[in-house]
Amino acid sequence: MRKNTVSTAGYVLLLAAAAAAQTAAAPAFDVASVKASDVGPGRGGGRGGMFGGGRGNILLEPATLTMRNVTLKNAIRWAYHVTEYQVSGPDWLDTLRFNINAKAAAPAGQDQIQLMTQALLADRFKLVVHRQTKEFQVYVLLPGKNGTKLQESKTEGESSIVPQQGSMTVTVQRTAISQMIDMMTPILGAPVIDMTGLKGKYDITANLSRYVGEMQPGAGGAPPDPVSMIMNALEGELGLKLEGRKMPLDQIVVDHVEKSPTEN
Repeated sequence: MRKNTVSTAGYVLLLAAAAAAQTAAAPAFDVASVKASDVGPGRGGGRGGMFGGGRGNILLEPATLTMRNVTLKNAIRWAYHVTEYQVSGPDWLDTLRFNINAKAAAPAGQDQIQLMTQALLADRFKLVVHRQTKEFQVYVLLPGKNGTKLQESKTEGESSIVPQQGSMTVTVQRTAISQMIDMMTPILGAPVIDMTGLKGKYDITANLSRYVGEMQPGAGGAPPDPVSMIMNALEGELGLKLEGRKMPLDQIVVDHVEKSPTEN
């Protein structure tokens, strides 16, 4: 009986065909530059679409996407609109960093820009993925029992998240709930699912010092757990609450990706 085998060349062709199938109908950027970053981890933060210094910086404007010093995992999870915990692939996805600058031919919404980013990653990194469903332990973000305390921004411009020196007060301006979730997720250590229904951008001044004393001690003499502080601060400052749940979520599984992007 003849065995059904696939040669190395055949496997590469299959991956190429899968990548083409993923991006055939996807819109594409008009121009794009993808380069390795020469900035080390922890120094890529800043203003505007900030995801935290250790994760790089992503700024989305109507026709332009700028990613500075991002890991490839975070570029993938942004493109597919999932948390970093929902991306499965080689370890180096968390270490190699890149600068990506892309411009669409005309202004587009975030959903369209994300589809363009998927196509860009498939083109430059030969990225091939598939989706599967996995049960995760998650936090769900909901309006608090007395309603939210958020005030919609009345000014235009970039998002700004600035901690005040010498205090635990944070001033947030023109920032979407999704960006706040991106900041909380690494601290919580689990995906955070937005069920607030809030679609705007908001101005917030939050004093976290009053919640430090409410942090619950860790098990076995471990340091206090910051999750309890975040939960109390969200409820007290923003009128939002976090609930722990188990729920099935999409997982993006990387089947193939190359470390060096093709030339611009």
